[in-house]
Amino acid sequence: MEEDEENHLSLLANCAVDKIGHVDRLSELPDSLLCEVLLYFRTKDVVKTSAFSKRWRNLWKQVPRLDLGCCDFPDYESLVSFVDRFLGFESDSKLREFKLTSGYLKVEFDGEPEVAHVPRWINTVLNRKIEHLKVLERRKPYDKNLEIPLPVYTCGSLVTLKLRDVLLPDPVSVSLPRVKTIVLVAVVYDNRRSFEMLISGCPVLESLYVERVAYEEGDVFCVSSQSLRSFTLIGHDDYEFEHEADVPRVVTVDAPKLEYLKLFQDQTRLSIMNHLGALVKVDINTRFNLPYEYRDVLDPSDVPKRKLIRDFLMGISSVRDMAISSDTLEIIYDLSRCEQNPIPLFRNLSSLRANFFHNGWEVLPVFLQSCPNLKTLSLSFSEDPWELANGILLGPCRLLPTLEYVKIENAMKGDVMAFVKLASYFLGKSPILKEFTFFLDDFSEEEEAVVLTKLLAIPRLSSSCEVVVLR
Repeated sequence: MEEDEENHLSLLANCAVDKIGHVDRLSELPDSLLCEVLLYFRTKDVVKTSAFSKRWRNLWKQVPRLDLGCCDFPDYESLVSFVDRFLGFESDSKLREFKLTSGYLKVEFDGEPEVAHVPRWINTVLNRKIEHLKVLERRKPYDKNLEIPLPVYTCGSLVTLKLRDVLLPDPVSVSLPRVKTIVLVAVVYDNRRSFEMLISGCPVLESLYVERVAYEEGDVFCVSSQSLRSFTLIGHDDYEFEHEADVPRVVTVDAPKLEYLKLFQDQTRLSIMNHLGALVKVDINTRFNLPYEYRDVLDPSDVPKRKLIRDFLMGISSVRDMAISSDTLEIIYDLSRCEQNPIPLFRNLSSLRANFFHNGWEVLPVFLQSCPNLKTLSLSFSEDPWELANGILLGPCRLLPTLEYVKIENAMKGDVMAFVKLASYFLGKSPILKEFTFFLDDFSEEEEAVVLTKLLAIPRLSSSCEVVVLR
C-alpha cells in the first residue's frame, strides 16, 4: 500500500513540476479539488508536496485529513510538535478525518505520554466536528490502555469510529446520530454496559467489526441494532493467550436488517434473537465453544447446547451465499447424529464454499442434504487432512438434484485416492452438473496421469457435465 502511495505521489509530482517548462495543468485546479486529490495520501507524503512550487507551499494545511503514525517521526516529541501546530493553524479548519497509528513508543514523557496528548487531540478534533476518527494503538502486554475521552460518545458529526488497543470508559449517555461504521480491535471496556450502550446509541449504524473484544465484568454481550447490515466477530489469533476473562462466551444478536455475518470465534456461543430474514451472506468458522477434540465433542445429553446450535442454524437459514469451515461442519455432523429431526433447511442457499483445514470432507454430505436449491459449490483444502477418527462415516449419499458447478481448490495436497473418492461422489450424485473444475497443479507429474485416467473411468450421472482441468 505504501509503495502504491509513493508511485501515485511521484506521478503527482511529475504533473506539478514539468521539467520542460510546459504549463502546470494540475496546479491550475482550484484548491478544493487539489485537496480532494491529496486525501488519497498519508499526511507525511502530503507535506512533501509543499516543495513542488510556491503554488503548493501551504496547500497541505488545507487537506481535511490528518493521517499520522509514530513511525513517521524521529521521536515522540516531533509527533507532538507537528500535531499541535497542525491543529493550531485554524480553529475553524475543515478537518474531516483524524487517524493516529501508534507503535511501541521508545521515548516516554512522564511514563505515559499519550495519556496527556492523544486525549487532548481527540477532544480538539471532536470539537472541530470530525467525521472519521481512527485511533490505532499498539500495546505491549500489560501496558496501561489509552482511555478514549467521554466526548466521543456524543459527537454528532462522527460517521466512522475505528479504535484499537484502547479503553472505552463507561458512558453517562451515548448519542451518535450519524455513525455508520464502527471497528473495534482489542478494545477494553469498563463493563458490558459500555459496549452495549455504544451500539444502541448509533441509530443508523450499518457496519460493525469486533475483534478480540475484552471487558472486565460478565461473559455475555449483546449486539442490538435495528439498522445494522454487516457484523463481523473475530476471536483471538493465538489460543495460548486466550483467557476466560478476556473472551465473551455468549454473544446475542438482535439485528433484523442484517445482510452479512462473519463469525470467526471458536470460544463463542452465538445466540440469534430473531430469524435473520434479510441475511444474504455468512462466513462461519466456529465450534460453538465446544472443546477441540476430534470426535464426540457434542454430548447427546447436552440439550441446551444442542438447542443453541440448532437455533443459530435456524436464525441464518434464509442466507443465499455461505462460506463455512470444516470445524463448523463437524459440529453440524455431530448434531445430526444426536437428533432424530434433520438440521434446518437452507432453502435460499445457492452458493456454498467449504474450507477444510484438517477434517475429512465426509462431514459435508449431511449438510448438503439441507441445501435443496444449491447450485454452486467450492471446496478448498489448506492442510493435509488428518486420518478420519472412528465414528465419522460418509454422510447419506443422496442425489444432489440442483447442483450445477463444483470447484476443487488445493485438492487434498495431492492425495489421489481421496480426491478420486470426492470426485466420484459429485459426478455420481449430480444429475444436472454442468462443470466439475479442479487444479492439476495440486498433483505431482507422476500423479497427474493417474488422476486423469481415474476421472475418465468415473460414471457421470449428468450427460452434459464437463470436467475442467486448470493449471
